[in-house]
Amino acid sequence: MTTTPELRRELRTALALKRHLDASTARLGDGVPERLRAARERALSVQKREASGVIALAGARGSVGIDWFWRVAPVIILVVGLFGIGMWHEARQAEENLEIDTRLLLDEVPPNAYLDKGFGAWLSRQGQ
Repeated sequence: MTTTPELRRELRTALALKRHLDASTARLGDGVPERLRAARERALSVQKREASGVIALAGARGSVGIDWFWRVAPVIILVVGLFGIGMWHEARQAEENLEIDTRLLLDEVPPNAYLDKGFGAWLSRQGQ
């Protein structure tokens, strides 16, 4: 494995830091390193307990919420889509009825003529 000059510099710095920390630890009073080690272990155990609790909560509640959403979302989308299509169809039908009513009121043809099947066919051909 080849080392770059940057990597060699970092390794030298890490070794110098380690030597400095080891020398500083040796100068500490009696029992201080042991107390520091015990405090570190207590802090790590508390952190592990809290982390496991958070993970358990996320696993228990988070996945249920996500699963529920992905199971229900397609149904909600379908219902909203069908409702939208129904509303659009009703609006279009209302516009067509309005147009027919307007033509009936503005035209000079009697309303009974529109009931004749032949007249309806003639209107269809005229519209094309």
